[in-house]
Amino acid sequence: MTTEHPKKLFCVRCFVVCLSPFAGATPVCRAVWSQQKMMDETLANHLDALLAGRLSEAETDALLASLTPDTATFEQFTTLITAVRATACPLPELDEPVFDCCGTGGSGRPHFNVSTTVAFVLAAGGVRVVKFGNRAATSTSGSFDLLEQLGVPVEYPPERLPRLLAATNLAFLYAPQCYPALKAVAAARRRFGRPTLFNYIGPLLHPLHPGRRVMGVSHPRMQAFIAQWLATNPRTHRAIVVRGHENRDELTPVGTSVMYEVTPWRIDKRPWTPPDLRCEVDARAYTPEANLRQFRDIVTGRDTVSAEYHSVRLNAGLGFLAAGRVETLTDGADHAAELLAGGHVHRQVETFLAQVSR
Repeated sequence: MTTEHPKKLFCVRCFVVCLSPFAGATPVCRAVWSQQKMMDETLANHLDALLAGRLSEAETDALLASLTPDTATFEQFTTLITAVRATACPLPELDEPVFDCCGTGGSGRPHFNVSTTVAFVLAAGGVRVVKFGNRAATSTSGSFDLLEQLGVPVEYPPERLPRLLAATNLAFLYAPQCYPALKAVAAARRRFGRPTLFNYIGPLLHPLHPGRRVMGVSHPRMQAFIAQWLATNPRTHRAIVVRGHENRDELTPVGTSVMYEVTPWRIDKRPWTPPDLRCEVDARAYTPEANLRQFRDIVTGRDTVSAEYHSVRLNAGLGFLAAGRVETLTDGADHAAELLAGGHVHRQVETFLAQVSR
């Protein structure tokens, strides 16, 4: 695999401290800081009203127009996450940390459910995965569209999560079940008709706060924001935030991907180019039904040549790397291929389906 040495973007701790009014800032800096704090508090109040359904259509549209991914500030981004996270429904406490692999969507291209398939591969390899997801918003098949085809209950009882995890190393959380307040916002976003920050914060709303994760992001600016948010989040241990070829929200087996490797208070950015994998690419519809057939072909070992297979293998390798199970992406991808070829992932799927239906 071809890589370049990582380029350190910045030390996030230094960036934050330099902006702080308590770091010997001038009176002008203190004034700017105070003004920003006031703006953040105003936005937080408006967001609380939005989530409570207290804004008119005109007020909602004006607020959403200020939260577009190309113009919104990082402060607006963090304020939105804080406001939404405050509405989460409680979940049972877990005795061990969990891992998440998730994409933001938003590439505008139909695609296979790579991260959902990766979750089964990682669980088969001993990683404790709780994947946070939703139905499709901008594509034809979201995570829960595929899971529903597979026979997985969409709204699994939260109190049964610890037992399911203990038995299978795997669980899925349905975003609307965890955040009922977002239902009214979804209708407003559909009416608004343009992407906003809401399109990109989904994985960061995971109510179990995974310390390790792989996130795919389809927007360059949002990828940088997400990496910065994770680097300053005290729960983050290690995360890899990736944007693939043609702004796909996953590591891609063709073209050049961009990865941000995140550890506490540090972000390293690097491009990544795969070797020539000679992927077989078929023009087909990526409906939930078609993706289910592809999913079964991959997990049973019948498909070892398609672009979808290589996407799963590579992104699972990235997951094993972020989880601390391997030292390199190459080792992780090879491990994923062995799990698929050896029938371990197929057995993981069968075990999970038997347990989740109980």
